[in-house]
Order: sequence, then C-alpha cells, then structure tokens
Amino acid sequence: MMRATKPSPLESFMTVRPARRVPWPLIVLVALASGCATESETEPAAEASAPMAASSTPDIAGRVDEFTSWIEVDLDAIGANLEALRQHTGVEVMPVVKNNAYGHGLVPIVRYLAGQGVERVFVANVQEALELRQAGIDLNIVNMGPLFTDGQHMRTVELGITQVVFDDGVVQRLSDAAGAVGQDASVFVKVDTGLRRVGVFHDQAADFIERAASLPGIAIEGIFSTFMQTPEEDRAMLARLLAVETDVRARGIDPGLRSMASTDAILHFSESHLDLVRPGMSLYGIYPEEKDLDAGVTLTPALSLKARIELVKWVDEGDSVTYWGRFIAPRRMMIATVHAGFYDGVPRELANVGSVFYAGEFRDIIGSVSLNHVVVDVTGTDASPGDTVEVIGHAGPNAVSAIAETANWMVYSLLNHLNPQTPRVYYQGGEPAALLEP
Repeated sequence: MMRATKPSPLESFMTVRPARRVPWPLIVLVALASGCATESETEPAAEASAPMAASSTPDIAGRVDEFTSWIEVDLDAIGANLEALRQHTGVEVMPVVKNNAYGHGLVPIVRYLAGQGVERVFVANVQEALELRQAGIDLNIVNMGPLFTDGQHMRTVELGITQVVFDDGVVQRLSDAAGAVGQDASVFVKVDTGLRRVGVFHDQAADFIERAASLPGIAIEGIFSTFMQTPEEDRAMLARLLAVETDVRARGIDPGLRSMASTDAILHFSESHLDLVRPGMSLYGIYPEEKDLDAGVTLTPALSLKARIELVKWVDEGDSVTYWGRFIAPRRMMIATVHAGFYDGVPRELANVGSVFYAGEFRDIIGSVSLNHVVVDVTGTDASPGDTVEVIGHAGPNAVSAIAETANWMVYSLLNHLNPQTPRVYYQGGEPAALLEP
C-alpha cells in the first residue's frame, strides 16, 4: 500500500483555504539589466500552477500587437524613484506593494525591486504573500493582513513570512506554530499611536511586546505605526512610538526596526524617517497631493494605459453618441471607438470631460464611458482601426493625478481600480523586458 506523502507548505496552505487556487499568471521574461531575472530567480516554485517561460523582445512586441488594451510599466522609472527616496531619506526603503503593487503588477514589481537591493516589502494580505512565494521570490515579506486559522499561522511560519501583530492570541498561535515547524516566527508590531484603526494602543504596547518576546519562537523584527497626516498630531504620534521604544529597551528587549513614515512623511517630515520608510504611491512616481511637488524629490510616473481604436466613423451635426445620448454632435465629426472602459479602470466620471492622447495631441472623450469602450473625437486625423491611444499617461490632462482630479477620485482609488486582468508590459532601457498576461 502506497504511503501518502506530506504536502508541501504551499500545498498545505491552499488546503486550509478551500477557495479556488489563484492561478499563476503567464509571465514572459527576458533578462533584465538589473540582474534580477536569472534563470534560478525567474522560475517559480514547483507548486506554482503554470511555468514561467523565456522569451525575446520581438515575441513580447508580437503579443502586444494582439491586445485591445494593456498597461505599460517603466521599470527604469521605478528604479529611479527608489533611488530618489533612498537619497532623500538615507535609510532603508521598504516598498508597500499591496493591492497588486498599486495596480502595477505584484510579482514583476517585487522581482524587479529584489534586483535593486530591496530587502523587504509590505503586502496587504496573506494571499499576496503566498503569490510572491509561489513565484520563487524569497526576500522578506511582511504581511499586514489578518490570520484566522491555525493553518494560516502554520504556513506563515513555514514560508518565512513576517506577520504584523497587535493581538496576544495571534502571537500565541504563531509561537505554537513556530514550535511545531521548528523555526522562529518573525513579527512586526503595529502600534496605534492615535489613528485608532488597527494596532495595540501605545500605552499598552510595551507590555504587549514584552509578553510577545517572552514566548518561545517569537522574533521581534520591528515596531511601526501610521500617521494621521495632520502635522501637530503627527508629531505627538511620533513621540508616542519613540516612548514605546524607550520603554521596551529599558526592559532589556530589542524592539528591532522602527518605522513611521509613508509617502507624506517621507516628503515632509524628515524626523520621522527613523530606521526605514514605507513608500507606496511615491515609489510608482505619483505625488498624492499638489503640495508634494515642492518637497524636493523628483518622481517619475511609471504607468500608462493604452488601447487600440476599434472603429472609426463620421457622425453628423445633431447625432447622439453613446448611452442616453450623453453627447450630441455640434458639427460633423469623425469619431473613434477606443477599446478601453471602466473594465480597465477608466472612471465613468470622465464622460464628456476626459481626454486621451492620440496623434500628438489630447483628444476629447465624448459621451459615456462604458464597460469596454470610450468614444473619442478624432476629427482632422488619419485615425484607423488598430491605432494606439494613450488613455492614462504621464503628463497633461490624462496623467493619473489629473484624471483623479477630473473624476473627483483619490489618486489611490484610480490606481487600485486598474483591472488585474488587463495585460501588463514591463519596459527597461526603452525595450519590452517582461509581459504579465493573466
């Protein structure tokens, strides 16, 4: 009789979560100049559900020719932003890559960052951490999301994922898992210094850390908190975290790395940089607010959304265009139907007020933004089906920040509404270097 083999950590992880297994997307890579795409690094773990294949620039370009819409990500821009943040702060940069790396594509971005010397990243949930481990990425992953089952605690330890903690019960279960697995459970303690969202209250944090440090198998990697982003209160919040550090050290415990600053504090509150900073939007070249432009840090946008013209036609004066007759042609016009819509993340609020970049200038979006289409005024051009249109770009009225303002969205919302099913093409040195095609 054949004896059943013990499942791997990744297989066990999926066993304790009966929801569908997230398939490993097809990702085609050529060697990146950063050196982060060696053969051993680009092959995912054996448990991944599809292989990662080598390809060439012409192969990627050929695939892009078939797409109706796609996202382009400039890895050189992300590398430049990373270096700018390092130079500005002088401390370790721990990128926040939650929510599919703010729409840029989780695995390719983290793989690239690893090649740029990044030691650790923040993810939003354990599923993102698992996706990175499935891809064979072995840098330090810090999971900010909750754990609910014994299996999740066990596999988090087995896979070497650092867990954010602020609850005694979670720490105890991680300690138990560490004993069962035979390796330490690394934790990052979240301290609530006034935001009152998640975290152990600052006046209880030293006691909590002391209890956690006393448990077998628990390794304190660091402590961190999140600002309210109001200057006076933020200074008080920083003082509270530093008071926790002082108290913990007085008890003979090393609290590890200290972190307070995300993008706003990185740009405007240098005293809060401490041991490491946690950039989100700034890593991807986005200034969250207009005031950030004067912070002395040059950031380069990395992402654009492109789509192809599907149909070109003429309409006469008085003709209605799109749902509900949202646009009435004021004259005879040539219009193009562009294959991108709110499926891809284009805000519906751009109806009749947004623009795209085509034929060397910005062209008005007319009528409604539908699931898969926008209609654009292309009068005076030689537009034809298959032409490329830049729907989201790096500058002007279709830049991320400008679109967000026009649509009355937060910049964060715009990036996080980008569809993960839209293919992503990664460029380095001006050439396509990788393709993520879910």
